[in-house]
Amino acid sequence: MNHLMNLTKKELKELLAPSAVISIVVMMFVFMGMGQMISGQAESATGPSKIGLVNGDPGGEWSDFVIETFFQYYEAVYGLTPEEARECVILLDSPYGDPGVIAEEMIDKGLNTAFGIVPGFTDDINNGVQTVIEEYYVFLNEGLLGSAVTSVTSPVIITAISNSVSFQLITDEGGDAWFLLFPIQQSNRNNWYTYINGEIYNGVTPGELSAAIMSQTMMVPIVIMIIIMVIGSMVIASMGSEKENKTIETLLTMPVKRTTIVSGKLIASAIVGLIYGICYMIGMSFYMSGVMGSAGNINLSDYGLSMGMTDWVLMAAVIFLAIFFALGVCMIMGAFTKNYKAAQTMMLPIMVLAIVPMFITMFSSWGSLPSTLQAIVFAIPFSHPMMAMTNLMMGDVTLVLAGLGYLLVFTLVIIYIAVWVYKSDILLTGLGATKLGKYAKHFTHKRKA
Repeated sequence: MNHLMNLTKKELKELLAPSAVISIVVMMFVFMGMGQMISGQAESATGPSKIGLVNGDPGGEWSDFVIETFFQYYEAVYGLTPEEARECVILLDSPYGDPGVIAEEMIDKGLNTAFGIVPGFTDDINNGVQTVIEEYYVFLNEGLLGSAVTSVTSPVIITAISNSVSFQLITDEGGDAWFLLFPIQQSNRNNWYTYINGEIYNGVTPGELSAAIMSQTMMVPIVIMIIIMVIGSMVIASMGSEKENKTIETLLTMPVKRTTIVSGKLIASAIVGLIYGICYMIGMSFYMSGVMGSAGNINLSDYGLSMGMTDWVLMAAVIFLAIFFALGVCMIMGAFTKNYKAAQTMMLPIMVLAIVPMFITMFSSWGSLPSTLQAIVFAIPFSHPMMAMTNLMMGDVTLVLAGLGYLLVFTLVIIYIAVWVYKSDILLTGLGATKLGKYAKHFTHKRKA
């Protein structure tokens, strides 16, 4: 036990080097900062943005009606007072017909969007001729959220203005405007019914539920992938460094069981993986709450989509076995590295095994995949911790238990192989000195001859 404790401390000291710890902490705060930044941008994007109005039909009754409708739209949609609405909807002084002058005034007043009422607007409507409202934009590199505001807000405002004009025209003719415009009433939450795990729930849509689930589970595949890649590369690099510095030879000649050596390395690496996982989870939770902020309005437990204590225990067990499996594979691969530089190239298979299920589980579910792809995803050990949380929330415990059993068997086999490698002399003599290596050399030499 003393040997195991000493080896574990040694591995922890090497793995938790100040540079590695600092980098993880920095990444955690980077994700937290990105989450706060995106959350702020999302709030800004959904709030009232200032727009400009250019009236090319001054004095026209319908142009005045449209201008007043713009103010009323901001009051109704964003809950502004008339004074606040007039601060957001700004009448520009630029004459109609010169987009360059209009754009310059927009820049001076900090506007990205403006609408222009064309000349003859009132005459066209009175004569039953379809007319238009022109749009002016100042392009700024504001990222995806900033561009989304313009692409969504402008058509919505134009549609609202058009409906208001239509409503007024019908009213002037003496008809029932609401019925003629909307013969079928748009449904509300009281008319939404969704079947979830054998129960019917009222007032929620699958889209809202999917967004809420994604906000809680989307970070799991990313964090698992990052932990596997970071810890795996550290283990392989550590073994490559030990070989390069000849410390592995000293370690193997000590009166310590090889099983203890393997256990010490695995335990130390698992502890570091747990620490890194907590740090990444904290950072990614802030990041995802910023990206998926609006989805947080739904309480999934109200719809039977929460996780109980047993579910969390199963989730922890699946993650624990997946990390141990990854560490075992990395220790086996690290046994065949010659030096630190060669160790860096050994991570490619682990990266592929982690990245492929990450993308599949992020954008799809196991149940929606074809049978062939289901078999492939199930066969990849890293898939199970990535899709366990979603399956547990949906009540699919059987699939999680099957994955847990598969991981347990696979992990025990990998650890057994790792112990066998350490008990053999491969670490000291290399693969070429074994019977398999000699046979491979003989076969290759024979083919060349």
